[in-house]
Amino acid sequence: MSHPIHFWFEYASPYSMLSALRIFHATRKTLPTNLTAGSPATHIPDLDKVQLVVRPVFLGAVFKMQGQGFLPNMRVPIKAAYLFHDVSRTLDQLGFKGFPRAPPKTWPRNTVLAGRMTWLLAQGAAYVNGLDAGQSPEPVNAPLGEAATRVLAEFVWRVYEAEFFIEDDIAEPAVMAGIWDRCVVDQMRALGERVPGGARAAELAVREEVKKGFQQNSVVAVGEGVFGAPSFTTGDHDMYWGNDRMLDAFNHYNIVAHTKTPDFRKAAAATYKHAAKIANAKNKANL
Repeated sequence: MSHPIHFWFEYASPYSMLSALRIFHATRKTLPTNLTAGSPATHIPDLDKVQLVVRPVFLGAVFKMQGQGFLPNMRVPIKAAYLFHDVSRTLDQLGFKGFPRAPPKTWPRNTVLAGRMTWLLAQGAAYVNGLDAGQSPEPVNAPLGEAATRVLAEFVWRVYEAEFFIEDDIAEPAVMAGIWDRCVVDQMRALGERVPGGARAAELAVREEVKKGFQQNSVVAVGEGVFGAPSFTTGDHDMYWGNDRMLDAFNHYNIVAHTKTPDFRKAAAATYKHAAKIANAKNKANL
């Protein structure tokens, strides 16, 4: 029996990129040189016993709902420098070159369009085609089939590749349309599915249905206790934060078969209520 794992990520997050790279190769069951060597942050997860649900979020909205400042790593320059240094050396273990070893001046880019197009693709071909036909289909937010998940995982990785390795501006519709055309259209056709081309997909991404669906992802993420990216949540509402916890998330159901894990949402809800009380007290005191 397979169980759901929800992968919450943001295109501005280099650590999310590492998780996307590992998932991309997991869906293909092909490992580049040394991809299983080194630390747990580089090992490839086994997808055979889980159902992956790809959930892009906009971290700015998550941080706002959590009461955090926007992009905490940007507020402390040495943290941003360490982030890129750390991701670079992890990619070295994976055999990937070309990632910037210091934060580029263009980072972070506007990731809204990329997030919306990913949310759109994650709803499946039937949803995309229904929207293209002028309908308002119900969002899916559920596991896709193995082949469709493989297409989605490649799309996510290629967006990161364009952003960080090629340094394309993923806020540009033409850039995102090109990635969609290369990764989605032909592969979906090979699966017997028709989807519109990249230019049309970029147009669909500004439809209200897509805007609301992408926004709702961030709301649901916060409800599950997500406060950063990448994060992984389970069907029984446990949460794992960080690329280095991916394997623990994917092994979660093996662990809880022997132990009882509390629902993390309850702890998260209590924390939010406490934070709200503090914020209200400060407002009343004019702090």
